[in-house]
Order: sequence, then C-alpha cells, then structure tokens
Amino acid sequence: MNPPEKIDPLEKLLQEQNQYIEDAGFTGRVISSLPRPSRRFWLRPLLLLSVTVAGLILSILWLPWKDLPSLDRPALALLDSKVLSPWLVVFIVVAALIWGIVAASQLED
Repeated sequence: MNPPEKIDPLEKLLQEQNQYIEDAGFTGRVISSLPRPSRRFWLRPLLLLSVTVAGLILSILWLPWKDLPSLDRPALALLDSKVLSPWLVVFIVVAALIWGIVAASQLED
C-alpha cells in the first residue's frame, strides 16, 4: 500500500484558483527591467522582402528559362542528370524565394 501523500502548501495555494499570488512586487520589477520593444518592427520584414524581390528579379534575368530541358517520364525514370540538374537549380532558387517571402510575412512578437 502507498502511504498517504502530503499536500504541498504551494500546490494547495495554486489549486485555489487565485488569479494573482502576492509576490512583494517581484513581477513588477521583472516587467520593468525587460527591454522595451523596438519601434522599428517594420524594418526587418521590409529588408527581407526587398532582398527577396531583388532575388526574384535576378532569378528571372539570369536563370536559363528558355534553355531548360523538358521533364518527361524517361528522363525522370532514368534520373538523367543532364535533365534534372538545371531543374534542381530552379527548384532551389524558387524554394529560397518562397522561404524569404514567408519569413518576411511573419510577424514578430
């Protein structure tokens, strides 16, 4: 048989559903010592979005869009590197651009 458990006074206090436990001003001191939020919260997403747009423009200009080989079943089945390598580069560039857009659109807490 298990011995009866002793009820911890702190646990009992927390179970009473009190909204606030008196802490002699500790919470206020901690909150006042935290750094103030930056007023330039828009700067990081704006810079990230600008660099992403610049990357998009450069990828449109520099990637060989007209010279990409067609993706057909035999090339995919054989894993032909002459066909898949250019498409892999395009995929990586597009994924990086999407990642930049998603990162720029997320709000900071």
